[in-house]
Order: sequence, then C-alpha cells, then structure tokens
Amino acid sequence: MILLEGLHHISLGSADLSRSIAFYRDILDFELVEEAESHALLRLDPVSIRLNKIAGYKARSKNPAEFSLSFILDVDDFTDAINELEAASITILDGPLPITDGESILVADPDGNLIELFYRDN
Repeated sequence: MILLEGLHHISLGSADLSRSIAFYRDILDFELVEEAESHALLRLDPVSIRLNKIAGYKARSKNPAEFSLSFILDVDDFTDAINELEAASITILDGPLPITDGESILVADPDGNLIELFYRDN
C-alpha cells in the first residue's frame, strides 16, 4: 500500500493566469501563494489549486458530474454569493437547484472549469 500524506493541490488549466488568479482571489477568496510565468498556486485551506498556463485553454467538461470543484457554504453566505456573482456579472449556469437538505448553483471560472456552490441545512 502506498502511504499518502495528503492531497497537495488540484491542477487546472488557464489561458490567462492573471484573469484566473483574479477570479479565484477576488470572487472565491483564495489566497495567492505562488505565482510564476507558467503557473500560480492558490489556497483556501485546506484546498490548493494550481493554475497551469496553457495557451488557448478552455475546459472540456460541460458536465458537473464528470468534473467540478464543489464548495459548501452557510445558507446565509449562499444567498450573499448569488448576489455577489450577479454584481460581478458572473453567469450562474444552473440553479439554484434543490439538493438534499439545501440548494446548489453552478458557475464556471474564466476558462470554463465548473464550480458548484451549495449549502445544506444540517
């Protein structure tokens, strides 16, 4: 058995690092930990995302069941998130949709990587 110490980061492609950094930092409150010409590392404890610069990159998956980053929020923060997304002109691709004990919305980062924001009452 391989003894893993944990998950270090999730890698995502980005056609424009500056634009993607701004999205994750300014909209989702990630902290920029490292930035280079070829990549950036952002953290929202305990999750780290490595954005890798790829010319012309656009996410392939349009199905959140296939791939999405899913973040849980408090119910009040969920309502605030919807308002903040609308104020920032970020399109809500789907939702709010009812899920078990809560609701969910689906958005995409500037490169089309899918992001689910949801809450559960319990």
